[in-house]
Amino acid sequence: MPSHVSGAHGAVKLGEVYVTGSADLAQRARARGWTVVKLDEVTRALWRKKGALDLDATFRRDWDTALASFNTLGDAVPELKAVLSEQAERRSYAQFVSGLHLTTDEDREAVPCLHWDGVLYLDQAQLEALSHRERLRLILTEATAAGWLKCSLEEALEKVADAALEERRRAVAAGTNLAERLLLAVADNLDALRAALGEAACRALADEASPGQVAALALDMLGPAVLQESNIRAAMAAADLRPPSRWGTDEARAFVLSLGFPEIFAQSQSRRLEAELLIAGPFSLPDLHEYQVDVSRSLKDLIDSGSGRRRAVVSLPTGGGKTRVTVQTSVELILKPAGARRVVLWVAQTNELCEQAVQSFRQVWQNLGTEGESLRVIRFWGGHGNPAEPANAEPTVVVASIQTLNSRFDGPALAWLARPGLVVVDECHHAITPSYTSLLRWLDAETLHSSAPPKDEPPLVGLSATPFRMDDESRRLARRFDECQYPRNQEGLTERLLAGGFLAHADYQALETDTTISADLLADLDSLWDGNDGARFDGVLERVNQELAANDARNARLIETLQATDAQQILFFTNSVRHAEEMAARPCLLGIPAAAVSGETPATARRWFLNRFKDGALRVLCNHSVLATGFDAPSTDLVLIARQVKSPVSYMQMVGRGLRGPRNGGTETCTILTVLDNLGRFRERHPFHYCRNLYRRA
Repeated sequence: MPSHVSGAHGAVKLGEVYVTGSADLAQRARARGWTVVKLDEVTRALWRKKGALDLDATFRRDWDTALASFNTLGDAVPELKAVLSEQAERRSYAQFVSGLHLTTDEDREAVPCLHWDGVLYLDQAQLEALSHRERLRLILTEATAAGWLKCSLEEALEKVADAALEERRRAVAAGTNLAERLLLAVADNLDALRAALGEAACRALADEASPGQVAALALDMLGPAVLQESNIRAAMAAADLRPPSRWGTDEARAFVLSLGFPEIFAQSQSRRLEAELLIAGPFSLPDLHEYQVDVSRSLKDLIDSGSGRRRAVVSLPTGGGKTRVTVQTSVELILKPAGARRVVLWVAQTNELCEQAVQSFRQVWQNLGTEGESLRVIRFWGGHGNPAEPANAEPTVVVASIQTLNSRFDGPALAWLARPGLVVVDECHHAITPSYTSLLRWLDAETLHSSAPPKDEPPLVGLSATPFRMDDESRRLARRFDECQYPRNQEGLTERLLAGGFLAHADYQALETDTTISADLLADLDSLWDGNDGARFDGVLERVNQELAANDARNARLIETLQATDAQQILFFTNSVRHAEEMAARPCLLGIPAAAVSGETPATARRWFLNRFKDGALRVLCNHSVLATGFDAPSTDLVLIARQVKSPVSYMQMVGRGLRGPRNGGTETCTILTVLDNLGRFRERHPFHYCRNLYRRA
């Protein structure tokens, strides 16, 4: 028998040590700074004889109401029968009570369960407020102290939890639809669902929204990412459904299927596309249109003209097939012929533009590629590693984001890529920025001094939906590409493509509102319009968009517009990312299938939403700016533009999503509905007026 016991602050005399058989009491006493030893009943008696203090006598247990008579623990909590010893199955007494608490001379403390004098008291209300696993742990901890288990605490916990897990998951899967299953999965935790939706989407919910409506909206807004959202995942863990530690695994697939959700809900939302593709072919492909053939011939003449500086811009209206004609020309002139430079470097600004190029190369090579030879297509964006140099002069396309290229220039691993057979810059109005200047320097294609000898630089082709104009930005762009653009005759090009059915006829309409902004912000907008401080103006315009996004009356007008239109596929450019979420949530609650995508949307969910829109399952697709380029939905018949922009190029990028004509797989007409708010002179200078007049002349 020790005379002292080691405590938190050194040795403690036996007369100052408390002994107990209750793990719960011991934990509570230690939290008060007391020295406690948990012992079996016989040993406790010996220690008390030598002067140790009886913790059970220091605390006093009590309750407000007895809810049931004494019973065995196995009958009170049937799921524990499998872990009780044979003797405990007959003599493990338990009683349900309410208001269970412990008191000392100083205070009173509520406790969920407590083993005391051979009886396990269970406070039903306190236990039900805990997660299933925590509830089991507390009860089993007390049962362990009582000596009622036939195995260790951890073994008992896992055995009981495993037995109940399948039943809990089956209960979720029994829900009649996905919304009901989601609600069951989070154990009716509406706070978790609302947190997952975010403030913007919750603004669309009425205060009296039913739990089913909240769950349905969470599915609409988050799509297949819903089970992986942190708040929902935490709620499922609290309900002891044991969500997987990693998504995109066999464990995740088994989990979502056991809950009755489609397999796509198990895919990792951060999953990257494969870094490389091997594409075999060919089979039939529609011929290029006559105007595209003209562009292709001009590109051939440019590429074949020598080995020095060769630059041009392919300038076709959005929907006119710039990507297709450039991809096909690069296949025919660079990738198919034998040679040392069977490499095309395709550079773009966004992931969507990059993937659009990848899919175009896939389609063209399958149809026009060299028979029996595969094309190597490399995705070089979104965190993919540096690609290896081609072996045996295999035809290779590297589709790269400008951001990834700029971050990898310095290393030697990409030296081979600095000598491609062709460089293509998509959406080349960005090509006057410093990042593209760095690209040209890396390609050894920066501007030459007049006295310098010509260089053997790769041909450089830009793609643009807007021809060179007389503004400063266009003049700089024209100089970068030697003022050469194809088709050479841009005069009347849009009219010809409209008449031929290659472009949709755009019906430009204005949705005029009385919405205005704060006087100070309006003054800043007006004063900076003609200035040279573009960064400051962009900042002011962003604040304008944020203020407009929060205007309830304006938002109500936008929703009324969506309700009133007969359009079946609506691409909605909103004022902010949060505005997109709210504008998608409101139609969903009105029975109009809608979704929002942004740079924050997980990759798998984003592709899922885009495909559902293209397939017609979604009627409204809201976004801030992510779909202004690189997104192809030919059946779009209404483009609603609430976002305020100054640049005609930025405006036309949004407009262009609806301009694919019937001969290019699109529609005869598309309505372009632009919101014109009461923003002083900005209202009359909005690029809507310029572009509407341009196409009216067409």
